[in-house]
Amino acid sequence: KIGIAGSFGKTTMREILKPVLSEGKKVAAPPHSYNTPLGISQFVNTLQGDEDVLIFELGEYYPGDVRKLCGMVQPDIGIITGINEAHLEKFKTLDQTAATIFELADYLGEKSTYVNGESELVRKSARAGHVMYNGERAGDWKIGNKKTGLNGTSFTLTKNDMKLELNSLLLGLHQVGSLAACADIALRLGLWPDLVKTGMGKTKPFEHRLEPKIDSAGVVTLDDSYNGNPDGVKAVIEFLVSLGGHRRFYVTPGLVEMGARTEEVHKEIIKKISDSGI
Repeated sequence: KIGIAGSFGKTTMREILKPVLSEGKKVAAPPHSYNTPLGISQFVNTLQGDEDVLIFELGEYYPGDVRKLCGMVQPDIGIITGINEAHLEKFKTLDQTAATIFELADYLGEKSTYVNGESELVRKSARAGHVMYNGERAGDWKIGNKKTGLNGTSFTLTKNDMKLELNSLLLGLHQVGSLAACADIALRLGLWPDLVKTGMGKTKPFEHRLEPKIDSAGVVTLDDSYNGNPDGVKAVIEFLVSLGGHRRFYVTPGLVEMGARTEEVHKEIIKKISDSGI
């Protein structure tokens, strides 16, 4: 059982893990954002009982939420995808947000917890023994040859004399760390490298999360309308900047639940867009 917690990126990690692990295991994961006790219960009622791997999103809205969900699903592996102001209106402070999300690591103790090192607040809260992943490394794997565009993302993983060349239909270099962490988990669970490579090739954009659409006039729309956090906004802007030879427009209604940092967060977004040339 894999538990995923974080202010952002939970569903993306779930949708990466499922096709990759399904190459060698029977895998079940909830649909949509079923990350509350009721939603998880509805998902559990659909299980057959012969699954090899179950993937759970652990939603956090108030202190203690992740701890309660851990007691409910009893995960064996944890992934902490990132911490930011996504629910600051309810948590009041980022320290409280971090403490709640790291209730997953507290529950797992000596068991494996993967932590996203690209998130500053995750790095500050990470402890010895946690498996760090980012755009350069995933555990003991070194990441190289990173490329991205409208057709997808590719990179290599190397460790000692092993080398994996991986491709995904997901867009943006911000996805590489998560993809690499997923590959490491799959290999730890016994999948052969060829199966990991095949499964990675099946990872693709999903609804309203940097989902590309092309109309009859050739205009590309990247539907990222489910994105509601500052780190996600930053990643999309950086991806748009990387697309040379195009006119690029960024359209957003703004972010909610930023609490006391609402004005500051939006000024940072405005500055990043202004500096980008979009």
